[in-house]
Amino acid sequence: MYARPLPSPYRIMIVDDHKFVAEMLAQRLSQDSSLKLVGIANVGSSALHIVEQQAVDIALLDMELEHEDGIGVAKQLLERNPQLRIIGLSMHDADYHPVALLEIGGMGYISKRANTKEICDAVRRVATGDMAISPQVAVHLAVSTQGAGPLDQVKVLTAKEVEVLSEIAHGFSVKQIAARAGLTEKTIQTHRNNMRKKLHATTDVQLCLIAIKAGLVDIHQPTV
Repeated sequence: MYARPLPSPYRIMIVDDHKFVAEMLAQRLSQDSSLKLVGIANVGSSALHIVEQQAVDIALLDMELEHEDGIGVAKQLLERNPQLRIIGLSMHDADYHPVALLEIGGMGYISKRANTKEICDAVRRVATGDMAISPQVAVHLAVSTQGAGPLDQVKVLTAKEVEVLSEIAHGFSVKQIAARAGLTEKTIQTHRNNMRKKLHATTDVQLCLIAIKAGLVDIHQPTV
């Protein structure tokens, strides 16, 4: 399923069991006119109630809730609203949460150490249908999945498709990839659609995981 771009303003829900952290994040998001906060929850049940009562586009979900596992809450939220786009938030970049969240359908994973611009940029990227991964988290994903790669899958791709796949895995949007490659956005979209068909992937998240597992992400090369 293609994640279509959402209309602005994007309706945001924050799920964090620390009231001060949630309110601080809400204040930071309020600085961006393209974002509209529609709810704050401190437990999973409250988050489920919010998505059942009103339209929510994107959930910023703390992965380390005090009495609940963030992955379990994410699964319940997606069961209630399969169209919900979840971005995981965590102080810890190197545990099982990033891979687990992306594999169940999450669209992003951001470090709580990210600044306001990085968080707002991540929300906007997810809203346009792209995925958003903090650089620190991307490094952990690359390291933790090295050697597990489906290399045979990647072999069916053309050289240009491999290049585009690598760019997606490094977190670049279609617009950025087009600019870097000197191609049109339509051409990049075509490459992405062809890759999805060949790799039996339905989202950029799945493409990213395939690229990481196939070793296409150079963790020593900074993203620019």
